[in-house]
Amino acid sequence: MLPVLLALGMTGLLTAMMASEWFHALVLVPVIGLAVVSLPVSYFKHGSIKPVAFAGVGISGLISSLFVAEAYELWLTIPSALLVIWAHLWNRWLLIRHNMQWAVQADG
Repeated sequence: MLPVLLALGMTGLLTAMMASEWFHALVLVPVIGLAVVSLPVSYFKHGSIKPVAFAGVGISGLISSLFVAEAYELWLTIPSALLVIWAHLWNRWLLIRHNMQWAVQADG
């Protein structure tokens, strides 16, 4: 896979591909899919709705950035992506904390 990416990068095709609008929509598919699968399952483990809410707002912003004028797209995409990243990091931290509590209770 790496030689293909290097070849595409050298030809400029990868850059052109990443700049196209369909590529951004295509990248949203795994982002939404991973969030839909991972966040609700994690919610039932740690019980905090906040990561789901932050990810929902972030994903809504990412989707809506596809429909706004190009001048505003950057101003909507960056904060929305940061919200999704923050939601996943916070979710991970909650899961680690939850697993530690179970380990302490099991020892105790």
